[in-house]
Parts: sequence; structure tokens; C-alpha cells
Amino acid sequence: MDILNEMINTLRIAIIPIGVVARVIFCLTKMIYDEDAQGSYKKKIINTVVFGILAELTFVFKDLIEKYYG
Repeated sequence: MDILNEMINTLRIAIIPIGVVARVIFCLTKMIYDEDAQGSYKKKIINTVVFGILAELTFVFKDLIEKYYG
């Protein structure tokens, strides 16, 4: 169980936020060079930020449930 908790903490602290930031930077650089597809890249950036928020909220809810019942 300790290994699983370490993996979850690694996801929460490092992998998901780094992935969100990398995706936003990638979309911003693609928007600079492809002016015709700016609308689609803005939509992708919004979806990425929403994913990051939802991913963090799931971990917060998990912690709340564990502390309440544990």
C-alpha cells in the first residue's frame, strides 16, 4: 500500500502539473506559428486547464474521504 501511496503522491505533486504546463506551452507555441488554428488551440488550452483542476480536485476529495473515514 505504501508503494501505491507514493505513486499517487508522485502523480499529484509532479507528473500531472508538469504535463499540464507542458501542454499549455506546446499549444501556445503552436498558436504562434499556425494563425489559422488559433481557435482550436485556445480550446485545447482551456480543456487542459480544466483537466488539471479536475485532477487536483479528485485528489482533494480522496484525501477528505480518507481523513473522514480513516
